[in-house]
Amino acid sequence: MSYLLALDAGTGSIRAVIFDLNGRQLAVGLAEWKHLSVDNVPGSMEFDLTTNWQLACQCIRQALDAARLSAADIQSVACCSMREGIVLYDRNGEAIWACANVDARASREVAELKEIHDYRFESEVYEVSGQTLALSAMPRLLWLAHHRPDIYRKAATITMISDWLAAKLSGELAVDPSNAGTTGMLDLFSRDWRPALLDMAGLRADMLSPVKETGTLLGAVTEAAAQQSGLRAGTPVVMGGGDVQLGCLGLGWCAPGKLRYSAALSGSRWSTCRRCAPIRR
Repeated sequence: MSYLLALDAGTGSIRAVIFDLNGRQLAVGLAEWKHLSVDNVPGSMEFDLTTNWQLACQCIRQALDAARLSAADIQSVACCSMREGIVLYDRNGEAIWACANVDARASREVAELKEIHDYRFESEVYEVSGQTLALSAMPRLLWLAHHRPDIYRKAATITMISDWLAAKLSGELAVDPSNAGTTGMLDLFSRDWRPALLDMAGLRADMLSPVKETGTLLGAVTEAAAQQSGLRAGTPVVMGGGDVQLGCLGLGWCAPGKLRYSAALSGSRWSTCRRCAPIRR
């Protein structure tokens, strides 16, 4: 029998969960993330890329052992994660910087961006993306441009944390609309990036990675990732997405007009709609 493995990168922990093809959970491996606060940077919460990849691999092996399965039993892998957490890569595709969704270092940059276009910029961002500036990617990128220009200059690609996990497994970089939509830089209508928003903010628009839909094939587990994670090389890696969005889908909450409540760290409310029409109230 074949099984599916999901990597779920929450705000506080990483989980590897194995399901059968009927959606029944067989086993889980769990570990707390390592986040790094930066000295003299109030509100900072950087994502420890090296340690956290090791933890993800540890969880995969734990789940396989708990389910008493071999790597050959896993039919495919997908990754979901906290929204708003971002990862930057250099031109060689190596991750060079990342922050968790709760990183709040860029409050001054949020205020700076709000003043653009006679204080209309945040409304323009919201009309396109459904996001405000508070936890979006643009203030954090602006903070890097101001305070860590060495990282900002090297950055060639941006993804979300779920995409980083998928890239570590497959070697392929891409984002999906459900999670990348929380950057404030992705157009909900076209389901693609809106480079003009970065241009308006005085930021580079040359670091936007390809957009692939959730459920489409990204690549396959590489030999290196197989050795590190315990998965079988060649196992398909499928595009995942935002954790709560995929959680709603997994519970069958797909019909429009109903409100859902997520009791995780954010305590957020979610609703499905037929069309994108962000309206601020």
